[in-house]
Amino acid sequence: MPLIGVLGGTFDPIHNGHIRLALEAKEQLSLDHVRLIPLNFPPHRSRPVASTLQRRTMIELAIDNEECLRIDLRELDNDEISYSINTLKSLRHEFIDDTLCLILGRDAFNKIDRWKDWKKLLNYAHIIVANRPGESDEPKAHELKQWIKQHQSNQLTALNEKLFGYIYFINIPMLDISSSLIRKRHVESKAIAQFLSVSTQNYIKENNLYQGTV
Repeated sequence: MPLIGVLGGTFDPIHNGHIRLALEAKEQLSLDHVRLIPLNFPPHRSRPVASTLQRRTMIELAIDNEECLRIDLRELDNDEISYSINTLKSLRHEFIDDTLCLILGRDAFNKIDRWKDWKKLLNYAHIIVANRPGESDEPKAHELKQWIKQHQSNQLTALNEKLFGYIYFINIPMLDISSSLIRKRHVESKAIAQFLSVSTQNYIKENNLYQGTV
């Protein structure tokens, strides 16, 4: 059965760290493809600076040469707050017989107990947690620790045995990049070319994005 990666984010803008995470996860887990799902209104942070259309265009430009990466617009098309549980329900309804793998960085995963219906996420997908090599940060909440202990698998083959339900950790040498850093550097007229695809950088310049705001 196909394994489908799911990577959400504001992508404001999308950068090389996002692409690296998606491609590394695809390689390590033998995913069929990774769906990049830009959030509409994120529940735990301020609204994106770039418009819906601008973020969509930047993603399309950034993944144009990556056949295994696809943009998924289901959250942008839904004029509501973007909750991961609702997105996974929608994906599960569409991909009934496929394995879904929600990809998260360790920092986001350690706060997952703040998410809406967080324990139910495993009813729809596996959760793939990306560690930086040598990274050993653990969540502080006891309830989250017990949840991990109950559902963690150390066997990659387990992801093929069920369509959802496991927590699996992978090591990825992720780049130390954030969208907020890029916006800040752009406002300060500092170089951002090393963080973005050429097409994304050109789009930001041509459309005067992120001027006077971080």
